[in-house]
Amino acid sequence: MIEALTKMELGLVELLRAAWIAGTLPILVASIPSSRLNSFHGALLGFAKRGKTMQSSSHGSFYTAAPLSLCINCIPEVLKFATGRVAEFIVKGRDRMQIIEFDWWEYVNPLTKLGLCQWIGAAIFIWGWIHQHRCHAILVIVTLCYDKLLGSLREHTEQTDEYVIPHGDWFEFVSSPHYLAEIVIYAGLLVASGGSDLTIWLLFGFVVANLVFAAAETQRWYLRKFDNYPRNRRTILPFVY
Repeated sequence: MIEALTKMELGLVELLRAAWIAGTLPILVASIPSSRLNSFHGALLGFAKRGKTMQSSSHGSFYTAAPLSLCINCIPEVLKFATGRVAEFIVKGRDRMQIIEFDWWEYVNPLTKLGLCQWIGAAIFIWGWIHQHRCHAILVIVTLCYDKLLGSLREHTEQTDEYVIPHGDWFEFVSSPHYLAEIVIYAGLLVASGGSDLTIWLLFGFVVANLVFAAAETQRWYLRKFDNYPRNRRTILPFVY
């Protein structure tokens, strides 16, 4: 049984790694500034449904494998526990199964044994989550104001595209701070993992490639739409890009 679980884990690890590589490479290719790749760039953008013009914050199909990638090292223990309980249920029946008692200290105690990487990673994760929440709130307010304005003008059969420039929090530095915050969140997870798992590195690489690609489209949309758009506002990395 243990040998079978080990083989299953290895197969799943290789599958996840292949999936992250397969998801990252097309984005990197589409990001190359070449006119020959314009059609491929447009097709990938439509598939990803990212960027301001798409009005979407969907993670895409690949993100469904993210929790699995982060918890890959725990899978054998989980499967071993689950199969053990199923076997016990089959042999003994429900009435004769051992009752599992939950000891809260048993779950809290491991927190006292966390290393420096785990605490730093948790702090980075929380920092990113707070700013992502704030930036999404700013976008929601901007979108609601825009929709309300459109509704009032439709009553007078007029048209407008007065979408305002978002301000506040990390919007003062980059055009896609919610994407930047998401990268920070995954960076926290990477640090907390200790940085020794290739699967998590590939996951992080996909996240960065995907969000930078989307942020570049968002930046182009803002620059086309607003003549007075802040020229010192970077795409996704403050003071860099």
